[in-house]
Amino acid sequence: MELGTFLLLVTFAYGIGIFWYDLLPAKLAERPWRVAAYPFVGIVLSEALIRPEWTGPASGGLHVVPLLLGSLFGVVVDWLVTSSRHPAAVIGPEMHARAA
Repeated sequence: MELGTFLLLVTFAYGIGIFWYDLLPAKLAERPWRVAAYPFVGIVLSEALIRPEWTGPASGGLHVVPLLLGSLFGVVVDWLVTSSRHPAAVIGPEMHARAA
């Protein structure tokens, strides 16, 4: 993989990660690397696993269908992992007044 293709993949994973996190009921991650990490892994796995006749057109060495499906799969997996590890029972810190 060339450096330009790798940089294109990383920036696309970050951008499409923001898109999917905002579109789905998932909360945008606090760390920017996490927004790009799960879509990146999903894209790499889908590029490797999707059959060649299903990949569709390519741009910059990357195929459109695996980009979209893999990034969506990665965000959904992150959403499921985050919701199972951090349930929304505690919304924010509780503020208690001290008795004087």
